[in-house]
Amino acid sequence: MAATGTEIPPPMQLMQMMMGFMVTKAVSSAAKLGIADQLAKGPTYYTDIAKAVKCEEKAVHRLLRALTSVGVFAEPKPGTFALTPVSEFLRKDHPGSLRAMAEMITTPSHWLPWGKLEETLKDGVSCAEKVLGGNVFDYYKRNPAEGEIFAAAMSSFSSLTGSAVAEAYDFKRFKKIVDVGGGHGFLLATVLQSAPSAKGVLYDLPEVVKDAGPLLKAVKDRVEIKSGSFFDSVPEGGDCYLLKHIIHDWDDARCTIILKNIRKAMAPGGKVAVVEILMPEVVRSDVSFLMDMNMLAMTPGGCERTEFRFAELFKGAGLKLSSITPTMSPVSVIEAVAV
Repeated sequence: MAATGTEIPPPMQLMQMMMGFMVTKAVSSAAKLGIADQLAKGPTYYTDIAKAVKCEEKAVHRLLRALTSVGVFAEPKPGTFALTPVSEFLRKDHPGSLRAMAEMITTPSHWLPWGKLEETLKDGVSCAEKVLGGNVFDYYKRNPAEGEIFAAAMSSFSSLTGSAVAEAYDFKRFKKIVDVGGGHGFLLATVLQSAPSAKGVLYDLPEVVKDAGPLLKAVKDRVEIKSGSFFDSVPEGGDCYLLKHIIHDWDDARCTIILKNIRKAMAPGGKVAVVEILMPEVVRSDVSFLMDMNMLAMTPGGCERTEFRFAELFKGAGLKLSSITPTMSPVSVIEAVAV
């Protein structure tokens, strides 16, 4: 049947999908160069952009045209480029900036393991340790500059989800919220601002929490920073243990260790609030399925989970699934209580 209207023929749909990595790398390069920051001053001719970012003029023109063709930038008149609602989020100073995420997605930590996906599919085991010389978290320890990009990317993703989580889930009922693996503390700060009577504990590896200060400034009088590994222990006495994008990094066995440590440390009547993308039981258009592939490529057994799989995981740690709270973002709050 001939294509009509705006229908795209199947082979062209497939071509667009196959060329997706080119868009990803082009967006990432624009983010790293700070092109959106230059355009924040207003529509700019490409030669001036090239000069500002110290790149060759014709090459920058070609990059801008390509990204304009997919809706990232606009070209109000020939050779002059401007921001769109999409590229506003590539600005470093935008409150919901995803610039660090765009930069991180094509750093070696992600680019190299994904390049070995066929080998991962054959063995069922991520090639990340093979190509990075250890798991991705060990890699970041050895490559701190790249680790900082990753931490900033996680904070930027928290900016996308943090307010949605704080609005959807009732944190006001808690006295002590422990953010396990909380990075630089963006989510904890957001949550504590919605729960003014609660105190918080930010818990992560020493090399992570050392840079936590700026994001916690608004709630610093109510936050204690502690360092350590959640595989060994977690701070005691919390009535809410918050885990955002921690559980999906690990296989069931290692997740059980983390959850058992929380079960042991939590105050009577405490809650575990797991913030993750919840995978549907039936395949449909949903970001969780591609995120699940990312976990396959990048982590030692990590995956996205369905409601049933979360329930089974909690059961193995002496917990039970008590509620699921959707948010106005890709994540849900999957709550568990002690059995």
